[in-house]
Amino acid sequence: MNNLREIWGSRFVHYITELQKYLKYVFTGHLAIVLVFTIGAGGYTYSEWLKEVPAEFPAALLTALILGLALAFSPPVTLLKPADTVYFLPLEQKLITYMKRALSWSFYSQLPVPFILYIVALPLLSATGTGSKMEYIVIAILILVIKRVFIESEYNFRHVLDGKGILLDRTVRFLLAGTIIYAGLEGSPIILLIIGVLIVLYNFYWRKKRMLKPFPYDHFISLEQNRMMRFYRFANYFTDVPHLKGSISRRAWLGFAMGSPNYGKPVAQPYLIRRTFIRTDDIFWLWVRLTALSALGAIFIPFPIVVFIFAGALAFASAVQLIHALRAGDDFRMDMLFPEKEDTRPDAIKRIVRTVQWIQAAVVTCAALYLYGVSVTPLLVGAVILIISEATIRLTVEKKEYD
Repeated sequence: MNNLREIWGSRFVHYITELQKYLKYVFTGHLAIVLVFTIGAGGYTYSEWLKEVPAEFPAALLTALILGLALAFSPPVTLLKPADTVYFLPLEQKLITYMKRALSWSFYSQLPVPFILYIVALPLLSATGTGSKMEYIVIAILILVIKRVFIESEYNFRHVLDGKGILLDRTVRFLLAGTIIYAGLEGSPIILLIIGVLIVLYNFYWRKKRMLKPFPYDHFISLEQNRMMRFYRFANYFTDVPHLKGSISRRAWLGFAMGSPNYGKPVAQPYLIRRTFIRTDDIFWLWVRLTALSALGAIFIPFPIVVFIFAGALAFASAVQLIHALRAGDDFRMDMLFPEKEDTRPDAIKRIVRTVQWIQAAVVTCAALYLYGVSVTPLLVGAVILIISEATIRLTVEKKEYD
């Protein structure tokens, strides 16, 4: 038993060290600036909207749905490794010691998300006159308890069915969590009590089932590997992750944008950079996501100044991360074996990033037309994106060249 505790402790330390190793590259000045502007723009929009929100707005229902989703998503963090299939097999009867620590960490690491969402929802609840201070306290306690129970419930369910049908399990727990939050906000103690009992019985049922099944090592090891792989892919947007193999897709529907390689002519590097951008999944979908998010902001944010800040911050993030991603692997590349001038690659990166940012500006400008119509505002949004992108391209690439 002590051995399992020591194993968990050493793995936990290694896990935290691994997170710190890459997060120091993620939360640099670039991302900090984007987060500050994005959160500031979102907070300003939210506060302005609260001044006009009607009293009949379904704040309780919306809060229940959002919190229900956050509570229902409760995957266990086990830190298991492929070798445990063999190493832990003789210790399976004592594995509960290891899993208790794993479930406790899962609870503490996932608890901030529903609480942050609840804190954000409190001004809306207050503005619409939904609930009282005592009911707000009750909901906070419910979030704490339900999250702990749901962490164990999902673990039990995955244990029993080897991870199959997890969507059904989460749907059931989403309905239970959403209903109890809604009942608490609406002041329905009887419904709140009934749903609370159902949540406890649901967890108890799967716990009894779990005791009759051997531990599914393969499923939990696969779950842990996929979880870490998602983190590494995210970190790879900001720095090189050595053991991460990025996926490549042909994307034949963008073949027209490839152009011709024309080896031996000055367009070789632009062709290679363009091909890298289009076919590398991490780089391509990063730009698509940021562009889509910027377009959604232009559609739904009714305050021009906030749209300018929001779109400018995302344009900065797009340009910076594209430049860093396309510059990755500068130590050695196959094209270094060909007689290309050294300054052609930075110029090619500038050209490609500048092109896709023009496309982003066009997309967001068209999206802004939906809310603001044919006016100056959509044009200014596009201009902000182009100005921020161009400044970022020049400063970032030139800094690299001087280094």
